[in-house]
Amino acid sequence: MSSARSPSHIVAAGQRQLNRFVHRLRPLVPPAGWEVLQTLQSHSRGGPLVLTPPHKRALVVAPHPDDEVLGCGGSTALLCANAREVRTLIATDGGRLPVQGLAPLDIGALRRDDALRASVALGAPPPVFLGFDDGTLRAVVDDLSALISRHVAEFRPDAIYAPWLLDAHADHRALAMAVALASVPATTEVWGYEVWAASPANRLVDVTSMWDTKCRALGEHRVPAGVFDTAGHLALNRWRSILGTGSGYMEAYCVLRFSAYSSLAAALRAAPPHQLA
Repeated sequence: MSSARSPSHIVAAGQRQLNRFVHRLRPLVPPAGWEVLQTLQSHSRGGPLVLTPPHKRALVVAPHPDDEVLGCGGSTALLCANAREVRTLIATDGGRLPVQGLAPLDIGALRRDDALRASVALGAPPPVFLGFDDGTLRAVVDDLSALISRHVAEFRPDAIYAPWLLDAHADHRALAMAVALASVPATTEVWGYEVWAASPANRLVDVTSMWDTKCRALGEHRVPAGVFDTAGHLALNRWRSILGTGSGYMEAYCVLRFSAYSSLAAALRAAPPHQLA
C-alpha cells in the first residue's frame, strides 16, 4: 500500500506548520511586525485576509453622517495616521432622523456639525457634503453617480470605501449602486463596508490600535446617539475578530476590483427582487 500523501494532506500539514510557526514567533516580534504575522496566518487558513489598508489615496463614500465612522472609521484613522490621503463624501445630512421638536433642516445642520467633529477625532480632513435628501438616494442614483465620478477623476483614489452592495438599508444600497455606475478605473479597488448587515468578507483590518479613536469619533455623532444605540453597530467589529486573533476589533470588507464590482452590481440589478430577500 502506498504511503504517499495526497496533495490536500500536504497542504493541510503545511498550514498547521505555518500556524505553529506564527504562534511561536509572535511573542518575539514587536507590535509593528504583528501585521505581517496576521496576514500570514489568515492566508494559511484560507479565510479573509487580515491586513492594513495599503492605499495611498482612499475615497470614502457614506450615505449619512455616522456611516463613515461605523463602516470604516478605524481604517480611515489608520490611513490618516500613516499620512495617506483620505477624502470623505457624505451623500445626505441625515435630516429624516426622528428627533422630537426639530425640523429636518435643523436635524441636518446638527448632523453635519457632528460629522465635522468626528473627522477631527479620526484625524481626517473635513467631509464633503453632497446635499442629497435623506431617504431619497434610490431616486437620484444617476446624479449621485455623476458626482462620485467627478471626485474620482479629481482625487484619483486607488480605493473607494462604500457600503457593500446588499447592506440592509435602502440608502446604503443605492449609494453602493451609484459607485458601481460611476466612471472609475477598472483596477481601482472597492472596499464594501458593513453597517446594517454582515458582508461576505474577504478582507479584515485590525483596528484595535485605533479602537479608542473610532469610539471617540462615533461619540461625536450625538444626534443619532440620542435616537438609538449607535454603539450597537460596533458589535460587528468585536465579532469579526473571531476570524483573526480572537481578540480586539476588526473591520470587515468585501473587496473587489471595480471591473468585478460593477459586473456584480449589474447582476444584482437584473435579479428578481425575491432572489435578494
